[in-house]
Order: sequence, then structure tokens, then C-alpha cells
Amino acid sequence: MSTGMSIGADVRSARQEAGLSLAEVSERTRIRATVIGEIESDNFTHCGGDIYARGHLRAIAAAVGADPQPWVQAYDAEYGTVAPSATEVFESETTAPRRRRGANWSAVMAAALVVAVGLVAVQIVSSSSDQSRPTTTVAEPTPTPTTTDPDGGKATDKPSQVAEASRDEVVVKVTALPADISWVQVTASDGSVVFSGSIGGGKSKTFRDKNRLSMVIGNAAAVELTVNGQDLGSPGESGQVARLKFTPKDPDGTSG
Repeated sequence: MSTGMSIGADVRSARQEAGLSLAEVSERTRIRATVIGEIESDNFTHCGGDIYARGHLRAIAAAVGADPQPWVQAYDAEYGTVAPSATEVFESETTAPRRRRGANWSAVMAAALVVAVGLVAVQIVSSSSDQSRPTTTVAEPTPTPTTTDPDGGKATDKPSQVAEASRDEVVVKVTALPADISWVQVTASDGSVVFSGSIGGGKSKTFRDKNRLSMVIGNAAAVELTVNGQDLGSPGESGQVARLKFTPKDPDGTSG
């Protein structure tokens, strides 16, 4: 980042040096031109939060041939918020207040548990035949689509199409860095947990939902996210816990 310049001024200078207009950068990054213009004026209000702001800065840097790290570090220092610790998130996800119950309640709770298990089993069987409900799927990574030049040129990859969703669903791809690992929990729009576990060693998982995906990432710097085809990079720093929500409108809109 240039000495004495704000983040926005440095972004504008890099774009101009690359000879690109706001519209051209918008086309390359899939970020609205109005949002890019606001970033160049040091206004991150419509980015939708820290993760989107960092992702936008990385995408713009890639489009204009600049190093994104100084911009991201400057953003975190001036605008970033402090994430909760991993201990706080794990405790909030796994603990709940306990009340003492007398011996007579033990038999009642045991009977209720048997009934609850039976109801869950019935719901699972019923939902398997109900094709009208919104579905959430977990898919393994698929090869990046390629296109062929109509003039006879070689087929070229389009990175923006990685884990890209149609406008009626949200697709999030979580990729662990080769030497890192993070605990990840993904919850569908109907409240069901579709994944809870560790992702590491360069592996990736892709999640889809018609309405919304909610995520808790225990070590934000250990993974990188691709949301609806746009690479957002890592959602935070090492040891930080990221709580995120994505909809079919993201990343151009705000998180859910």
C-alpha cells in the first residue's frame, strides 16, 4: 500500500494504473460498480461486513494486478471488528443450562425420548418421499467448467464459475489450506445441520441450499471460501471464529 494514501485512494490508483474503468473491474470481479466506487472513497458500508470487504479487496487486487495483502491488513487495522474466541463459540454451541430434576422425572424423560426418536424416524421417512421441500446437498468438488473460443482458440478455464450457483440457490465451497485444519459447522435454511466436523489438508467441501446457509468456522485463517462463484479468501485471522450466513444474492448483497 502506498505511503500516506488511504485504502480507497490506493485501490483507485491501482485501477487507473491498470487502465481499467469501474465497469471493467466490475465485469471481472462480479462486484457492482457502485460498490467498487464506494470502496475507492473508503466507504465499506455496502460491502456487507468484514468478510465481504476483504473478499472484495482481494478480487479487485486480482483484477488490477495488485498485491491484496496490504489492503486487507490496512482494512483490518482501521475497520475490522474483533471476532469471538474459539472457546466462546464452542461453549455456546455445545453447552446449555441444566436444571435439576427429581427421580420421578427420569422415567418421564426416558419415555419422552423414545417418543421423540419415533417421531424423528417418521419425519425422515416422510421427507424422503416429499419432493416439494427445499433440498440441501453436500457435493464433492467438481472440475472447473471450460469454454471454447468460437474462433477456434483453445478452451480456457473460468475461475469465476467455481461453485457458481444459479440465482435461485446459494453455493458455498470451503477449501482448507494444505497445512491447516479447521472445525466447520454448516446449517441449512430449515435448521438442520448438514455438516459438522473438521476440514484440512487441502480438502474441500461444497454446500448448496435454496434459501440460506449458516456457517461457524473455528479457525478462520485455515480455510478459503468461494460463494456463488466468487473467491472471498479466508474469512478471518488465525484462531478467529467466523459466524457467517449466505443467501443466493451474496456476495453482491449482504449476508443473511
